[in-house]
Amino acid sequence: MKFLPKIITICLIALGIHFLSYISGAVPFIDFRVFDLLSINKKAPFNQTSNTTVVVEIDEKSLEQFGQWPWPRLLLAKGLEEILRQHPAAVGLDIFFPEPDRTSPQQITNFYQQTLGLEIQLNDFPPDLLDHDLIMAHILQSGPIILPLFSSARGATNDCDLTAGSLLSLPNGLHLPQSQSLLCNTPVLQKSAQGFGYINAAIDNDGIFRRQSLVMEYNGSVVPNLALAMLRQVDPNLHVNVSDDDWSSGTISFIDRQIPFNRKGEILNRLYSEEVFTRVSMTDLISGAVPDSLLTGKLVLIGATAAGLYDQYMTASGDIIPGVFIHAALLENIMQGQLIYQPETAKKTVQILSFICSLLIVWLVFERHYLISWIVFLGTTTLALIFSWYQLQQGQYLSIGFFLAPFSFLFFIISLFFSVLHYVERKCFLEDLGDAHSATIDSMTMVAESRDVETGAHIIRTKEYVKMLAEHLYKNTTQRQYLSQHTLELLYRAAPLHDIGKVGIPDIILQKPGALNDRELNVMRSHVSIGRTIIANAINSYNKTNEFLTIAENITYTHHEKWDGTGYPLGLKGEEIPLEGRLMALADVYDALISKRCYKEPMSFEEAEEIILTDSGRHFDPTIVAAFDELKESFRDVAQRYQEGCEINALHLDPKYILSETHGGS
Repeated sequence: MKFLPKIITICLIALGIHFLSYISGAVPFIDFRVFDLLSINKKAPFNQTSNTTVVVEIDEKSLEQFGQWPWPRLLLAKGLEEILRQHPAAVGLDIFFPEPDRTSPQQITNFYQQTLGLEIQLNDFPPDLLDHDLIMAHILQSGPIILPLFSSARGATNDCDLTAGSLLSLPNGLHLPQSQSLLCNTPVLQKSAQGFGYINAAIDNDGIFRRQSLVMEYNGSVVPNLALAMLRQVDPNLHVNVSDDDWSSGTISFIDRQIPFNRKGEILNRLYSEEVFTRVSMTDLISGAVPDSLLTGKLVLIGATAAGLYDQYMTASGDIIPGVFIHAALLENIMQGQLIYQPETAKKTVQILSFICSLLIVWLVFERHYLISWIVFLGTTTLALIFSWYQLQQGQYLSIGFFLAPFSFLFFIISLFFSVLHYVERKCFLEDLGDAHSATIDSMTMVAESRDVETGAHIIRTKEYVKMLAEHLYKNTTQRQYLSQHTLELLYRAAPLHDIGKVGIPDIILQKPGALNDRELNVMRSHVSIGRTIIANAINSYNKTNEFLTIAENITYTHHEKWDGTGYPLGLKGEEIPLEGRLMALADVYDALISKRCYKEPMSFEEAEEIILTDSGRHFDPTIVAAFDELKESFRDVAQRYQEGCEINALHLDPKYILSETHGGS
């Protein structure tokens, strides 16, 4: 492929896979998971002695003491009074009061009068206790207490009276998400509170809470969330700024620190286990069981933690925590300097870097530099994770998932495609190599056989016999443990080498038309040692174990051994003879028996079969003979399919099989 078309192809592949990864929606999800992975096991930067928040819980213990929720606001007023007595820095309520307290005596009398027409007289009832909302409003006016708001896309059901002092100024040029309406508290309480903050907390698409909104726009002003509204009681000069860099949309100035947020007014809020926070039951607070200095100077949050009363949020570890601890974690992260900012421009930056790295990977794979591509992929991924983890410790998450997701997806697709391509090419190559290997072996054997005028038909028949016997043993006997499909193929390919040692036998002996004398017979028998030496030299030059050559060596050296130990060259007995040698022994003798010689006619199939069966347990392995007995018809088919002319060599025949009247014995 020419250079320019190759570059265009590489770019199109990288661009296409990146595009598919983005439209799949998987990239943000993976980015969530990468953030969770890098943040896992993060220890809380505070404990119950160094924290700045205290959570007052409306828990099961409180419900058991004061009854079902909602309680009379007289009880909440009592709790707030106890809190203010210890002079906290600020108090935030994660509880809405959108309607008047229906447990107030005045509300009860109004109910009976309006619904039943009954006049309830409360002449002797203390006037100060007639309206619980007024009692609570009086407490709200007496300290730094923040009430909640809720931003809604739909119209609010009550008028929201926000004092100018409870909102923040919106700087010119800053664009924040706008709230269409705010759900507020009942007017008497709304007017009495020292500040307001919304308690909206959204979850990500995978159902996990990670990020929290700090500010939003409402009617041209900035509404803070509950935690910021509480911090404003600590620092009245808290204000919103337009960011002077491209990494964030704006910042919040609080005391001596700047809190950046993105265009949605959000930051990443790391959550912690409930156990690390200082927690107080409302029952203990109202009963006076809380130490006098516990709440002094603290940021106190009041919220429900009893089952069924609180809004639930799932953490990355799978824990479910009440919403009040979301606000507590945000306060602690701000005060401890542990907020995490996710720059908007980081996503675009890492996407561009991901595309550039993808181009490099595709080019390396196209050039068949597979190992280098793996090194580049693993190295780049590791460095990206390490750098992202380091930046996370500095308070910035660089959205590294937007780098890793498309980059890894591309590497997987490209690697899979070229792996399949490489497999197909390799398979074709090995098939060609195997064919060439077999042809080479057959040619080598033909060279040896040509010296004693045997044709290639003997080679073909014997390897077919060996294959049939081995396959039968593989399927039907305990020999399966020594055989496999791979071994069967190797036996088939190695069988033609059984007489390769004949190249070392003198022609005067090899081509002698009659029976051999004892000296000549000993020379002839040396062909097994010569063949073994030839193959052993090949094994030694290979420098490692080669299964094919090992099988070929066993066939060459042991195919004249006999089951009863009377064979040569070693006189091995029974299973001392390698299985491949035992298989070749039967195939070789059978082919010699049915082959035509110049000094004899071929034996009939029945005669040859009778000799083989008779020699079971003497010359041949009984198991292999039993297999032969079942395969007799198949052996005949092979013999008839690969017929040949007259053969004069008697090497394959044991002397007892040679007609003594023709050759005078051997």
